[in-house]
Amino acid sequence: MIERLEGTFWAYQDAELYYQVWQPQTSVGTIIVSHGIAEHSDCYQRFAEDIAAHNWTVFVYDLRGHGRSEGKRGYVNRFQDYCDDLDAAIRFVKSQSYAKEKPLVLFGHSMGGLITLKTYVTHSLSGIQCLALSSPALGLTIDIPKLKEKAAHIMSDWLPKLTLHNEIDFRVLTRDENLVKEYKLDPLRHDKISPRLFLGMQEAFQEMSKAAPDIHIPIIMQLAGTEKVVSTPASEKVFSLLGSKKKELFIYTDSYHEIFNDLDRDRVIKDFIGFIK
Repeated sequence: MIERLEGTFWAYQDAELYYQVWQPQTSVGTIIVSHGIAEHSDCYQRFAEDIAAHNWTVFVYDLRGHGRSEGKRGYVNRFQDYCDDLDAAIRFVKSQSYAKEKPLVLFGHSMGGLITLKTYVTHSLSGIQCLALSSPALGLTIDIPKLKEKAAHIMSDWLPKLTLHNEIDFRVLTRDENLVKEYKLDPLRHDKISPRLFLGMQEAFQEMSKAAPDIHIPIIMQLAGTEKVVSTPASEKVFSLLGSKKKELFIYTDSYHEIFNDLDRDRVIKDFIGFIK
């Protein structure tokens, strides 16, 4: 039997962030999930239930400006704020009885993958068994209009909280048409991104490429072979530079961006569980 709990915790600068946790009767460890832009913790219910069936507790929080957490949709003052929030989430999870003296796995999808990697680089984390990156945002393939990209530099200074459409079409996320319909009807999803967040991501892309050789923690990176949001080649490059002795790369040829929500999800989950055991 899997028990689902929910609540809030205090993150960076006293931001109140919402979380959900799926807990099996017997837990071997906890997976802390950082989701992608425009998502929220409800999007990971099936993932959490599948993983909890393998006796892992799954903790998913809504990023600031997402889901049920506070903050303007699609805006963050600094990209580092997300990393400081994840650091707070890790400390919160460590204080819970279900996580004490058990391994922790940091899992990040898309922008959450970038947050996960950057948090590991910028914070002194302990007790982390490995990092798991699902279609991490380490570069983009999505077509950003040149005018919008140039304007971002100006607006970041003068109109930092202005948000624009993030250019993501739900149809490029998964081949599961039922999920695409769900996404379109989901009131907690948003389609916004601010110039400051966009530029913060661009800076973080470069930082992670430079930092990769100094990262030695075990890492699994799982990528979509039919990717129209983030750059699979950019992720492959960062993976090749990682200093980790234990690292595994999986590319699912036909899968779209949300590999854990695509038609090959069973194989993706099997590979993930096999690595973290």
